[in-house]
This record gives sequence, C-alpha cells and structure tokens, in this order.
Amino acid sequence: MAEQNQLNFIPGHSRPRSWRRLNSWDALLAAVALALVAAFAWRSMAVTRHAWDWASLWPYVVSRDASGAWQAGMLLKGLFGTLRLGFWSLLVALVSGGLVGALSARQRGLSALPGVLYITVLRNTPPLVLLFLVYFFAGSFFSEPFLRLEDTVAALPAWAQSLTAALFAPPGQLDRMAAAVLTLGVYSGAYVAEIVRGALESVDRTQWDASASLGMSAWQQMRWIIAPQAFRIMAPPLTGQCISVFKETALASAISLPELTFQSLEVMAVSRITFELWLVTAAMYLLVSCFWAWLGRKLEKRR
Repeated sequence: MAEQNQLNFIPGHSRPRSWRRLNSWDALLAAVALALVAAFAWRSMAVTRHAWDWASLWPYVVSRDASGAWQAGMLLKGLFGTLRLGFWSLLVALVSGGLVGALSARQRGLSALPGVLYITVLRNTPPLVLLFLVYFFAGSFFSEPFLRLEDTVAALPAWAQSLTAALFAPPGQLDRMAAAVLTLGVYSGAYVAEIVRGALESVDRTQWDASASLGMSAWQQMRWIIAPQAFRIMAPPLTGQCISVFKETALASAISLPELTFQSLEVMAVSRITFELWLVTAAMYLLVSCFWAWLGRKLEKRR
C-alpha cells in the first residue's frame, strides 16, 4: 500500500516526500543519473586530458588590490552586470506583458488584435535579431538623446555617477544597456502577456458574475476575486519566464555589453582558460536561476 501511495505522488498537490519515503523507481533514476554523470566525467578526462588549473582563474573572480583590500574580478563584475540587466529587463517584461495580458483577456475580434500582434510578432522573432534591430536601427534615431543623457550623467556629482553606474550602467554604456533592456523586456513581455491572459481566462466566468452581483466594480472584481485565483495558475510559468530573462541576458554580449558572458569571453581571450572558466560561468547562471526557482516556490506556498 505504501508503494502504491508513493507512485500516486502528484507534484504541487501531494505532501513533499522525505528521503525515507523514496521508492525503488527513485533509487533507479538516481543510479542512472549518477552513472551518466560519472561516464561523462570519465570520458571528458580521457579525451581532453586537461590539466585543471583553478588557481589561475580565481583572480578573475575576486582578488586583492595593492592595499590588500578585496576587489571584484572581471567575472564578478560581469555577474553584477547580468543582475542589473536582468532586473530592468524583467521589470519591463512584467509591466508590459502584464498590461497586454490583462487588457487582452476575454477579448475577441478586432479588440484582441493589438494584443495578438504584439505577442505574435515578438514571440516569433529571434531575440538576437530583435536586439540588432533595436541597437543598430532604433539606436540611430535616438543617438542624439543618448549623447545628451551621457553629458547629463557626466555633469552629475561623483556619488550620483557612481549610483547610476551601480544601478543601471557605467558611463559610455547607457545606449547599449537601454537597447538590451528594451529588447529583452518586450521580447519576454510577449510570453508574460500570454501567461497572464491564459491565467485570467482560466478563471471561471461564474466568479465574475458572483462578484458583480455583490456590487463590485470591474477593478474590485479583478483585484479581490479574479487576480488572486489567476495568480495561483500563473505563478509557476512566470517563475520559469523570470529564469529565462536572466539567462537570455547572455545575448547582450553580441553588442559588447559587459555582462557575464561577455566578460567570460574576455577572460578566455586573455588567460586561455576554457573548461574552468565556463564551468564557473555556468555555476553563476545556475545560482541566479536557483534563486528565482526558490523565490517562485515561496510565492506558490503563500497563495
């Protein structure tokens, strides 16, 4: 009976299983996974015959300056750049996608056309192509405003320039940062819009009717009745989309924005380190993704 109950485990609905409750299928899956990892590691060592040198990579992560104080290396600076780019891109994606998804929910015919065009065009355009379109074509139209913005930032006090560099981008990189944020934001916003629209439309129509019978306005219906139910549905896919936004920041390396992937390429060109470098880079991206996965689970539990 215990074995049968374990096989009927439904993720997200059944109680979490402890290590003591794992069944034979779990053990088999774990054994196969460990065997594959071991075979891959052995084959990699046998083919590449690589002499691992982690010590040479460490100064590119963190090092000491002449005074003995710790300072961020190129990889850590690239990670900070990725976090900045991912944060602003995610903010644009949630705002634009949330608005389009909410406004296009339960719309049909011509009223749904703007949302359909937004989602269809952006989702079916490769993000790298979209980035080049924004950076090279749109950038030529807004080059003068960006030059004025650079001059404005340069005229600010030193503390304000440092704050701008920490929160958005260092001087000389504002145009590239803006292009990357706009591209990743609207591109991911198309996916967010579909997630929000689908979640809102999945709430039964009787919920709208019942809340309307209580005298609630459309805003009150959405705020207190529909949105909380829709959030339970949209939370898991939104978590996955948040993770995708931070992984897609690697595309900004194509326009020489110094995020993590670009900095890794620079380190590889200078140090000739490959395997150790990209394993550390992958681990940094993995840590960021694990943070969003953890945050998504916390939000799901509070629903």
